[in-house]
Amino acid sequence: MLQYHIVPRDVHAHLFEVTMTLDQDQPEGTRLRLPAWIPGSYMIRDFARHLIGIQASCNGQSVPVVALDKQTWQLPPHQGVLTVTYQVYAFDLSVRTAYLDQQFGFYNHSSLCLGVEGFLEKPCEIRIETPPQYPQWRIATGLQRLSGEAFEAGRFTAQTYDELLDHPVLMGDLAIGEFIAGGVKHSLVFAGRQYADMERICGDLARICEYQIKLFGNEPPFQHYLFMTMVVGKGFGGLEHRNSTALVCSRKDLPAPGKTLIDNDYRTFLSLCSHEYFHSWNVKSLKPKEFIPYQLEHENYTRQLWFYEGVTSYYDDYVLHQAGLIDAPTYLGLLGDTIARVHRGKGVERQTVTDSSLHAWTKYYKQDENSPNAIVSYYTKGALITLCLDLLIRQQTDLRVTFADVMRELWLRYGKTGVGTEESTLVAFLKEQYNVNVHSFLERALNTTEPLPIDELLASFGVTLSAEIAADDNTFGGKASPQKLPVALGAKYKASGNGLELQVVYNDEAAHQAGLSALDRIIAIDYLQVTDTTVREVLERFKPEQTVTVHAFRRDELLQLELCFQAPKANNRILKVTDAGKAKTWLRIT
Repeated sequence: MLQYHIVPRDVHAHLFEVTMTLDQDQPEGTRLRLPAWIPGSYMIRDFARHLIGIQASCNGQSVPVVALDKQTWQLPPHQGVLTVTYQVYAFDLSVRTAYLDQQFGFYNHSSLCLGVEGFLEKPCEIRIETPPQYPQWRIATGLQRLSGEAFEAGRFTAQTYDELLDHPVLMGDLAIGEFIAGGVKHSLVFAGRQYADMERICGDLARICEYQIKLFGNEPPFQHYLFMTMVVGKGFGGLEHRNSTALVCSRKDLPAPGKTLIDNDYRTFLSLCSHEYFHSWNVKSLKPKEFIPYQLEHENYTRQLWFYEGVTSYYDDYVLHQAGLIDAPTYLGLLGDTIARVHRGKGVERQTVTDSSLHAWTKYYKQDENSPNAIVSYYTKGALITLCLDLLIRQQTDLRVTFADVMRELWLRYGKTGVGTEESTLVAFLKEQYNVNVHSFLERALNTTEPLPIDELLASFGVTLSAEIAADDNTFGGKASPQKLPVALGAKYKASGNGLELQVVYNDEAAHQAGLSALDRIIAIDYLQVTDTTVREVLERFKPEQTVTVHAFRRDELLQLELCFQAPKANNRILKVTDAGKAKTWLRIT
C-alpha cells in the first residue's frame, strides 16, 4: 500500500513536509516523478523545483536517491518498507500550486505528492494534519474520507494517482456554508479574513448549480461538491476539479450582510463560480481525446480548448442571467465587453482560435506586452463562437433546440462514457443528432481570422450591436461612455505622478507610428508635464491629425518624438434589445 503523510511543518517558512511509505518489495527499484503541469492550467510549471531535501530509507538503512531529470528520481532495488521524506516550499498564492502561512494553507497534490511508477493505477492513502499551534484549523477536500469528522484532519483515500491529483486541499480557520442543489450537498468554504453574507451567497450559488444540473439532464457527476475559496485583498482565479473548485477572490467581491444588489464585484465572484462549476461536465468528464489520459510530464496539445473554455465562458454569465440573478441589460453589457476585448488589438486578425488553443502553453499562458497585437484568447473568441452556434442552432431548428441541449447530449455520449471528442466531433454530432449544418460556419470561425457574423445573428433575435467610441485609451467594454476624449494615443497606459507608463502599444496606432514602445514612460506632451492628474486635461487640448512633441524615457534614456494624434476608435460594443418578442426566444425578458 502506498501512503502519504502531509504535515504543514513550518508556516513561517512556508514548508509542507511529505512522508511517503511503500510496503512492497521493489526488486527492480523505484522511480518517482512529480507532474510538470496541472490539468486546467496549460503551462509547464515545474512543480518539482520547490521540493527540498529528498531522503529515503528502508529497514533503517539510508537509500540513495538519484535525480534523472528535473522531476524524476530513481531508487535502487529494496526489500521491506520504503520511506521517502522531503519538504515543499509553498508560497504561491494561486489555485495552481501550493501556499502556506499563518492565515491558511492550500495545495494541489500535483505540487506535493510524488507519483510512484507501477502504482499510478492503484489505491493510495493520505493522512493530512493541521499545525498543532493552530487548533482551530480545519480541512476541506473532496477526497474520500477514511477517518475523522467532516472538515477535520484525518485519513483519506484515492483509487488512483490521477484521482489524488484532482482533489486539492484547503486548510485554516474555515468559514463553511452548505446548501442543496439537484439533491446534492454543496459546501462553500472560505479561508482568509472576510465579512461575507454566507447565507445569501449560498442561496445565489444554489440557483446557479440547480440551473446547470438541470441543463445537463439532472445528472451531477459528483455526490458532494465544494467551492474552496481563498479570500485576499486583491486576487482572482479558479481551477476546476472533479468534485470541487479552488478559487481566489478579492474581499470586496463578497457581499456583506444587508447588501442586496448584485454589483460588478459580486457578479465577478458568481461568474467565476459558475464558470468553474460548468467545467464539472465540460472538461472534467467531457474532454478532448488528447487528454485521455493526461500526459503530465510534458505538454499535452489539443486544438479544442476554444470549445472547452469558450463554451464554458459563454455559459458562465448566461447561466447567471437565465437563473434570474442578472437582468438582460446587464447580461448584454457583459457580452458587449467580451466582444470589445476580442477586437481591441490586431491579435484577432492574426491568430485563429484553434492555433490559440494549440499554443496555449506559450503564447496564451506566457503573455507579454505585445500579446494584444499577436494573439486571440480562446476563452473570449471561443465564447463568441458559442454564442453564434447557439443562435444558429435555434434558427435552423425553429427554436426547438438550443446549444444547452447539444451540451447535454454531447456529455452523455462522449463525456459520461469517457470516449472524448475529436476536432470533427461537434460538426458530425450536430448533423447526425439534429440535422443542423454548421460545417461552413465552423470552418471559417475556427480556421480563419474572418469576422464572425455576430451582428446579423443578434439582429435576428431582436438585439442590435453597435460600435461606439470609448472614454479613453484605457477604456473599452460593453457600456456607453458619457465623456469621450477627442484624440487617441493608441496605447494602454498606467498613469502616476511620474508620467504615463505604456503597457501595450497597439500596432498602427498613434503611439506605434511615433516610435513609442511598451514600457516607455511619457513625461511630457507638447512640452507640458503629463501625470495621472493632468492626462485628461492635456489630451482634451488636441484634435485628430494634430502633431505634438512627446518626451519619454526608455529605460534611463530620454526620447523626443513626434506624435500625430488619431481619432478615437469605436472600441465599445453596445448591445440593445430592439424587439422584445424575438429576444425572448434567447433572453430572459421581464
